[in-house]
Amino acid sequence: MTNTIQKKFRVSSAQLLFQSCPTLLITGPFLDKKILTGHYVFAFNYTQQVLAFIILSCLISVSVNFSTFLVIGKTSPVTYQVLGHLKTCLVLTFGYVLLPNPFNWRNILGIIFLALIGMILYSYYCTLESQQKTAQPSIQSAQVILSNLT
Repeated sequence: MTNTIQKKFRVSSAQLLFQSCPTLLITGPFLDKKILTGHYVFAFNYTQQVLAFIILSCLISVSVNFSTFLVIGKTSPVTYQVLGHLKTCLVLTFGYVLLPNPFNWRNILGIIFLALIGMILYSYYCTLESQQKTAQPSIQSAQVILSNLT
């Protein structure tokens, strides 16, 4: 959808991010109220440390969104997905190296199982879509032939 919007309206990744952020800023706190913690967002006691982490989180989020829009706008959604999988692999690798939580067979098999299911579903729907695209012209040509005969 991001790629389609960028191409349709001929906007850059920064322009798209700039247009989508105000909506999230306005609606976010009201949608979050009482959903996660049972309290309103504005009822929390915000200290300087909490505000610093919120600002850091927002900066990281804007950077991630900007890089997402940039990658999708310049390449394709498939490239973005490949980069997303690379990011996941790097997170898992750094988690294994830096944290004392090593992989076990259950984690490894779960990752492999989810990756295989994702690849199978993606291949299935791509094949289904290509079959529908190739069937469409043949149906139309058959209709043209029949209309010419009558």
